[in-house]
Amino acid sequence: MNRSKKKETIWRSLIFIILVTGLAFVGPLLGGSPSSPGIGFIIWGMAPMLVAVLMRAISRDWSDAGLMPVFKENRIWYGLAIITYPILMMLTLLIGAMISTSSISDFSILPYLKTAVTALPIFLIFAFFEEFGWRGYLVPKLASIGINSYLMHAIVGIVWATWHLPFVRELTWLYSSEDLLTFIPRLYLGAFAFSIFYDEIRLISGTFWPAVILHGISNSFGHPFVANYVSIKIGQEFLGSVGFDGLLMMFFFACLGVALKLWRTKKMMLAETMT
Repeated sequence: MNRSKKKETIWRSLIFIILVTGLAFVGPLLGGSPSSPGIGFIIWGMAPMLVAVLMRAISRDWSDAGLMPVFKENRIWYGLAIITYPILMMLTLLIGAMISTSSISDFSILPYLKTAVTALPIFLIFAFFEEFGWRGYLVPKLASIGINSYLMHAIVGIVWATWHLPFVRELTWLYSSEDLLTFIPRLYLGAFAFSIFYDEIRLISGTFWPAVILHGISNSFGHPFVANYVSIKIGQEFLGSVGFDGLLMMFFFACLGVALKLWRTKKMMLAETMT
């Protein structure tokens, strides 16, 4: 990428960040909440997609959007997107039970699966609204200018976490702490850790669709499980939570993301040596 194109991409990325953050904070002023959706909540939820579509329409640049699912070549990444969160959630809860930070009670597989599967289409729609912006626009733009991968993940994580702030108290699936002063730093750290994995699977697959599936499954299978069957010891949310703010989940997602990053880098180096 030449210097002029790089500068243009940086400015477009910055404009995207400003617009999506501003639009998100307008949401609460227009009304609505997760429990009672209104125009403001809908605008907030759709902000990443709306701004991404606007930016691409104005620039007439859809080349790196990753719109095609490319299922055949990405079967392994779609499979990973499907199984990663449920496995890591159960591993975190198992460790939580072993160290007495969380417990599971009255679990019933059929009602749980019915609730999760019923909720999945809605959560996939909202995941699309987000991921079209984060992994469909911001990640490929930042990656194209050649910045350090972890700096890219940090930028995406900061924007992702900030977007949550307008409705953070109402997002009970996300907000598991009584104290915002302790929760918000973990929210940002968690968004960074999760972004490492989300961003890398997007860069490897060349499409944002695996991230949509990962995101949708995380919410649809995680939310009802935690809401109905999991108890986390008060004051131990920072460790036992299976959302953004749980240190164990952060660790697992970051480790998987780093592994994908190393694999992607090695593959790129191998391709360069063969050309």
